[in-house]
Amino acid sequence: MSDCDGALFVVGDGMQPILRSGDIVVYKKTNNPAFNIIWGEMYLIYVYNDGNEFFLTRFLMKSERESYVRFVSQNPSHQTLEFPVSSIKALALVKASVKINSQF
Repeated sequence: MSDCDGALFVVGDGMQPILRSGDIVVYKKTNNPAFNIIWGEMYLIYVYNDGNEFFLTRFLMKSERESYVRFVSQNPSHQTLEFPVSSIKALALVKASVKINSQF
């Protein structure tokens, strides 16, 4: 794909059934998370909040609270999280995914 910055393997089940652990996502880095969010799209996110680090793959939605972002999982067993926009330290738009289908 053109205009992408890299690819990596997904770990975890937060976006199942869309993405499973071991699938590959192709991403484009976002330079300024506070102004370049496309609401409703899937992102790779690094959040540092209150001394805790989070690495997530989630849909980003507008929050009802000022200066906050909702992190929405596709998997119903994961709750929706909200963090201040200022706690987002790195953000990358997921542009494509590669499903790994194998039988062992």
